[in-house]
Amino acid sequence: MGLQLIFVVETNKKCKSDWIYIKDTIEYLYQYDRSQHLFTPVYMDGKGKYKNKEKEIKSYISQYASTSKTNQTKVIYCFDCDDYDKKTEDAEFLKNAQQYCCNHGYEFVWFCKDIERVYLGRQVEDSKKKTEAAVFKEKKQIVNVDVKKLAVDSYQTNVSNIMIVLDKYLIRKSTIVSEH
Repeated sequence: MGLQLIFVVETNKKCKSDWIYIKDTIEYLYQYDRSQHLFTPVYMDGKGKYKNKEKEIKSYISQYASTSKTNQTKVIYCFDCDDYDKKTEDAEFLKNAQQYCCNHGYEFVWFCKDIERVYLGRQVEDSKKKTEAAVFKEKKQIVNVDVKKLAVDSYQTNVSNIMIVLDKYLIRKSTIVSEH
């Protein structure tokens, strides 16, 4: 049985910054069989467009299912929290996005306040996100990320729940877990 994990991320196909951090997390912290696991990014091109990706998601699901009757797909939506603690509209957005995921049987991953703060520890200007993500990957900065910050179950600045979700589908590398 194969497993496809579809990651629906806020960035666009040109930038791909969110996917770079997520893929590095998977590669560094998890073991998996490349012949049995497929990771598929879907780019929202803006977090407000999350409902517009159903057709693309369904297409990837059916393509993967057609290769084997036992193949399964899980959809994981990834959102920045932004100013959820200061702006009512950001908190309301997260609540609605989480409800959308719940209604569709999708996983809900969040990054507080954004993915760069979780992985780099600082805010990054929009114009520099692609470059910063490329440097992160090139310099293998994933090794400097505190794993505990990736497995938090409530919104707090500079943390995420991504590993809580990934742990449901992938096995952590034992050497990494014991280091932190």
